[in-house]
Amino acid sequence: MKVFGLILLGLLAFVATVVWKFPAEGVLPHVNTAPVRLAGVQGTVWNGSAASVIAPEPALPVSNVTWKVQPATLLSGSAGATIHFEVLGGKGEGLLKRNLAGSVFVTDGNFRVPASRLEQFLPLPVAEFGGIVQAYVDEMELENNLLKRTVGRLTWSNAEVKNTVNLGEVLFDIVPQAEDHIGTLSNTNGQLDLSGEVLLDQAGNYRADIQIKPTAETPAQVNGLLGVLGSPASDGSYRIRNNGNIRNLQF
Repeated sequence: MKVFGLILLGLLAFVATVVWKFPAEGVLPHVNTAPVRLAGVQGTVWNGSAASVIAPEPALPVSNVTWKVQPATLLSGSAGATIHFEVLGGKGEGLLKRNLAGSVFVTDGNFRVPASRLEQFLPLPVAEFGGIVQAYVDEMELENNLLKRTVGRLTWSNAEVKNTVNLGEVLFDIVPQAEDHIGTLSNTNGQLDLSGEVLLDQAGNYRADIQIKPTAETPAQVNGLLGVLGSPASDGSYRIRNNGNIRNLQF
């Protein structure tokens, strides 16, 4: 019986080693990861990498993805892995989990990118931006590829429109509200005061209501530019309203 036990232990060790080192490129092409695909896969299912992520348009160009499976997530009925990735010249990481119902969860997310790489998404195509944008995701849940819940914050440190105005530190806090999300905008130590809200629903529709208020530190040329936004309110602030769908953004 002792010999049989040793043989069984040896077989289990062999199987565990084979599974642990099983090449990811032989497995992942047969796993349903729709609507995205991984290209240039290397390593193992448990600890591997992919050169790029191919997703339906519109999509951000994600590359240099690495992952390490976290077996502890199985205790909560999910399959999870710590991932690292690059996109738009920035780097990010987080814990990604998927449960049996197909819902996807992201926690402990962190993404850092130069603000200049985001100019293409902002309504000032001729401007140059300085500073660093960092996103923190406390928790995010997607169900049927729709955003169900997000709690997080965006910070823009040393924010500036180069050769024009210093915006200080810009904060954008995101919290759920019923089935939608509210993003609250504010800033500190800037030559303009920023405030307002952005409402985002699960389908990606957004409605923005932003106020820009000059201060004693606002450059004269910026005061002149603000006039194109219309007449100021009684407190001297200018209001910007916009709406659309984030799926229509061109990446």
